[in-house]
Amino acid sequence: MGKATCNPEKLRNAVRFLQKSRTCWNLKDLEKQLVSVCSINGMQVKDYLQHLSDENLIKVEKIGSGNWYWSFASENRIAKETALAAAQKEHAKISGVVTELQHKLASTAAALEEEADGQDHSGESREELNAGKVVLEDEVRSLKKELESFAEDDPTELERKKQESKKCMQEAEQATDDIQSMEMFFKKVHPEVVTQMPMAYEYGDEWDLEEYCFKDL
Repeated sequence: MGKATCNPEKLRNAVRFLQKSRTCWNLKDLEKQLVSVCSINGMQVKDYLQHLSDENLIKVEKIGSGNWYWSFASENRIAKETALAAAQKEHAKISGVVTELQHKLASTAAALEEEADGQDHSGESREELNAGKVVLEDEVRSLKKELESFAEDDPTELERKKQESKKCMQEAEQATDDIQSMEMFFKKVHPEVVTQMPMAYEYGDEWDLEEYCFKDL
């Protein structure tokens, strides 16, 4: 039997449930919870979780003998910040190209105007002047067309992403609590697998191994 077709609304509700719970779940518990909370058929829960994992909307790690699932707002914030940084980099690149094309277009237009003004007193024949004019006009059209190809890069979209990122930053404090909640959950319920946690979560210098919490920033 093939994989179930996942309902978009149920997928969103599943992610929302995991984030609000601020903890991690094994498959057995989720097969119970998602049936009642999200109206997902118990036989399809695994397919829904696989779909969410494939789309990077939730995280899954094999710890001990089974898989554990979770989704924290902090991870969404990081993903949005990464997308924003990529958008800013692309916007800067495109802005540079557009500026260069605008300068080139202005220069070509000026050359075309100068060519027209010099027709009466130039030593060139009318045929030569007309040929030069055609070349310049073709270049102007080409440059205008190239500029139009960047028209879809709307600066308002970049601003929207900036505001969205700012909102996500306001969730940072709660996100820290989310991560700590998961760490403490495993420490309390499954102390035998705590030694495996650093393999799944790497906080670098931000994590205090002795105090088992985040260092003060």
